[in-house]
Amino acid sequence: MRVRELFSADAVRSRVAELAQQLARDYADAPFVIVCIDRGAVRFVEALVAALTRHGARPEVCHVRARRSEGRELRAVEVESFDPTVFEDRDVLVVDDIADEGATLRAVRELVADAEPRSLRSAVLVDKRESRREPVRPDYVGFEVERGWVVGFGMDLDGSYRELDFVGVVVDPRF
Repeated sequence: MRVRELFSADAVRSRVAELAQQLARDYADAPFVIVCIDRGAVRFVEALVAALTRHGARPEVCHVRARRSEGRELRAVEVESFDPTVFEDRDVLVVDDIADEGATLRAVRELVADAEPRSLRSAVLVDKRESRREPVRPDYVGFEVERGWVVGFGMDLDGSYRELDFVGVVVDPRF
């Protein structure tokens, strides 16, 4: 399979820097918690945290894993390595690599909302609104795409392409 570049490595770095600047401004130097969803969002979160640090912000990072059943359908959200009470009366930013159908983002937002945070926002590197089945709208979006299987900068297809520094789409008639 071949990957067609949608957003260059420079464009990704630039957009992450812009998002970090906006987040630093919106959170106004208040401490906040970033909830990183799955392995796909790790690279995006690491880049965001590095950029936020340059603006003086030092968010705490927690991780959530979304287990999927056959066919990539969301089965359950499994919380790893943190106590949900950490969100009580705190500002929380849920971060995912991509919002396509919206099930993962919705489920994690609901999980965090149950802990009654002071504020709850979400950010994604890529938004595929055309695929949305759940009524979720990320507050911060890196890039919008319409179709295709998006890979790179942490996003994968069966474990491949995470390492790409750019965001691309798999060129294959199945996607």
